[in-house]
Amino acid sequence: MKDLLITGWTGSLKDDLLQNLSEEVRAVVAGKNCAHRPGKRFYHACPGEDAFRQLFDVYSFSCVLFVSGYIDGGSGYPDELHELEKALLQAAHSHVDKFIFLSTEQSQNYVPVTGTDSAALDRDYFQSAALCAGQEETLCRFYSARASLKTIVLRLPCLADSSNDASFLGSVFRQAIQKKKVLLPYRAQDRLDFISQRDLAGLISRIVEEEDDVSDAFFVSSGYSHTWGDLEALLRSAQPDLKILYENNADVISREEYPVRLRRTYGWIPQDDVMEKVLDLYRRYSASAGKGKRTLGDLAEALLNRSGKLIGYVEMAVLFLLSELLHHFLGNDVYFRFVDVRLFFVVIMGTVHGIRVGVVSALLACVALFFQYMRQGVDWTLLFYNVENWIPFMIYLMAGSVTGYIKNKKTEEIRFSQEEYSLLRDKYIFLNEVYQSAMENKSEYKKQILGFKDSFGRIFDAVQRLDNVLPQSIFLEALVTMEDILENHSIAIYSVDRYERFGRLVACSNRMRARLPKSAVLEEIGELFRAVRGGNVYKNTKMTEGMPVYANGIFRDGKLVLFVVIYEVSPEQYGMSYMNMFRILCGLIQTSFLRALEYEELTAQKTYYPDTNVMRRERFMEILSVQEEMRDRQIAEFVLLRLEETDKKDVSDRLSRLIRTADVIGEGSDGRLYLLLTQVNLESFHFVESRLISAGIHYYVTEKVGE
Repeated sequence: MKDLLITGWTGSLKDDLLQNLSEEVRAVVAGKNCAHRPGKRFYHACPGEDAFRQLFDVYSFSCVLFVSGYIDGGSGYPDELHELEKALLQAAHSHVDKFIFLSTEQSQNYVPVTGTDSAALDRDYFQSAALCAGQEETLCRFYSARASLKTIVLRLPCLADSSNDASFLGSVFRQAIQKKKVLLPYRAQDRLDFISQRDLAGLISRIVEEEDDVSDAFFVSSGYSHTWGDLEALLRSAQPDLKILYENNADVISREEYPVRLRRTYGWIPQDDVMEKVLDLYRRYSASAGKGKRTLGDLAEALLNRSGKLIGYVEMAVLFLLSELLHHFLGNDVYFRFVDVRLFFVVIMGTVHGIRVGVVSALLACVALFFQYMRQGVDWTLLFYNVENWIPFMIYLMAGSVTGYIKNKKTEEIRFSQEEYSLLRDKYIFLNEVYQSAMENKSEYKKQILGFKDSFGRIFDAVQRLDNVLPQSIFLEALVTMEDILENHSIAIYSVDRYERFGRLVACSNRMRARLPKSAVLEEIGELFRAVRGGNVYKNTKMTEGMPVYANGIFRDGKLVLFVVIYEVSPEQYGMSYMNMFRILCGLIQTSFLRALEYEELTAQKTYYPDTNVMRRERFMEILSVQEEMRDRQIAEFVLLRLEETDKKDVSDRLSRLIRTADVIGEGSDGRLYLLLTQVNLESFHFVESRLISAGIHYYVTEKVGE
């Protein structure tokens, strides 16, 4: 899977495009001009920001897609050229495979200005947007040449999607519905082309996946021939009273009628003819526009939501009138002579609505108090020149100012805390998304490296698991490793006696335990034995019933000591690659097993008591522990006998001729002697029991040492 970073004017790329990208392309959107898309990797980061650079540390982008703000009749966005340069620099620094620039075909809407010697000196563009789009393409060519960055420039016609809410076609629909008049930019006979977001997604996917292309610029077209007059006819059929005008701008673009070069380079074939769907898109847009109409109640609610300050002044006026009524009717009451209703009004308004409303309320209280003095016959000159009369006015103003200031201060503290929280939350969300994406990448890459059956990672894992000096542990790990890597659960490992006449089962897959014999006469499987003895992998090409599908031998000094068989395989496992993997794993087992045997021989004096086959306590307990684990995993069986005899040499001499090479005599942790019979259960124990009784061996069947 390849990672694709989409940046620039990402608002022009809708969900139609993101949903139709190839399954092998994982899109990551980084920008600030479109809403978050659920289920998509979207980051609020623009080229040049630290968060944008961090994305290249998290993802291994193979391609960067920059969307120009001039596509689909757009007029660009602030700092677009600067962001394009930053994106190009970051792509070159991160060594991405290629840089795709979505431009507009209007970048080629110019005529060359020639000099006296007929040499092209300049370009005469007809619109400023076309000039800016041409400069962006020139910048891409510059970095392609100077930074060795593979750049693919796609000159797009108009875009169409399922909603067309913010596209050029959507603006045409909006004019038709709201103004009953549409102004088209070119002449009726000029060529008009649309490309669907689905077709564009297919083209982008092919460009991302292609590895043998070079830097180039392409015209993208649908392959269908239409004009602006065809669009006019469709609009009039949907709305007969529609008035359509033309700006008659010049169109001298030498575009391709059919995208032949794109088809040759990327194998891309456009499918959608958008003009056939214009009427359906128009009806769909009309229905959505009708749903978007706002009722009188909605407008009133919006007015109330946006007019919080107005509501405060209305509350102030109502509460002022109420306070004056209370003061008028209750002012002579003895209980209300000690309560200043106007002061109470000022404190409430300042506390609830802040300093501005508090000061205005204080001024209203001052005006009311002034007229009250006038009604009582107090001369205004006396009121002005007597400083003692200023005290109530000052109290009103101070109460309104102080309470309002405290309210505003608390509001600003809350707003600042909310902004700080929002900023920290955005950073946390971004870092969490980056962390989750990094963990997804880690798991995905680990699965690709260690999960792929032919990978070196799994081979390395197998080598580590087989790194052991105990033969019994190698049998256990070999079986588990082969079941995991070969994805097969019909595997068995047999040991071969020194005369190469019998094979003894040492480990097998759980489901094969009841089906496989504990011993095999090698002469009875002559074809398998001859192939394995010759150093080849046996393959049951004749589908002989009862025979395994694959078998391979493990040798020591030219003699067969082990052979591994696979009894059943699925149809897809009948192949050379599967057989080669089986051979490689058998080679790893051989290396580990022979190393374990050599180590066992070198440490024989530390492993066995002198002149006996009785293992010392530590080694015997290790082998018993491995056998118990194999039994717990249901890949092997054993019977443990506690011997009554205590003479190690006598026991060794008497049992050496009675037991198999895979069986073990040893001293337990309790100091008693034990006999470990591998691949024997209580049902088949009677075959060994008769030999032990005839030899005069006294024993006791036990589950664990010390019981």
